[in-house]
Amino acid sequence: VDWPAAIGGARQSAGAANALGRLDRAAIDQTRLPILVPADPDLMAGARLYSFGDYYSITADRPGLGVSFTGTTSVVTLPAKSPLAVDADAPEQLTIQRTVDGQLASFVRYGVLYTVEVRCDAPADVRCRNETLVRQLTAATGNVILGQAARQAAGLGG
Repeated sequence: VDWPAAIGGARQSAGAANALGRLDRAAIDQTRLPILVPADPDLMAGARLYSFGDYYSITADRPGLGVSFTGTTSVVTLPAKSPLAVDADAPEQLTIQRTVDGQLASFVRYGVLYTVEVRCDAPADVRCRNETLVRQLTAATGNVILGQAARQAAGLGG
């Protein structure tokens, strides 16, 4: 984890408390990596955070749509002949792929792998048939939250 950059992101996000919605503070504090939170208080109002220490997932719902934001420090190397092309020169190594029911964006920020996924109830829903919404949500994940475990890992104390 690039802790100096993540700390800078958290300082820039100092007013992000409203974006947290009603996320479980204990789950925030047990997460050992920077948590990216979208700057959409309406989306975050009913969001739920699940933390597994070095992995977290935030899930939120909109009518006909499910959204999840994840972060992990675990890395899996793709096989050389993988059909998924990752452009190492793309900003943050952003990769977007179509899924069965939506879109999935993966990117690296602060040395951490993050994903933003949108899933639609209706296969014809335009929000999941093109990349517009997943790109907007990825761009909106600018708020950085450092809970107690992340602060300790960054050398900031608890």
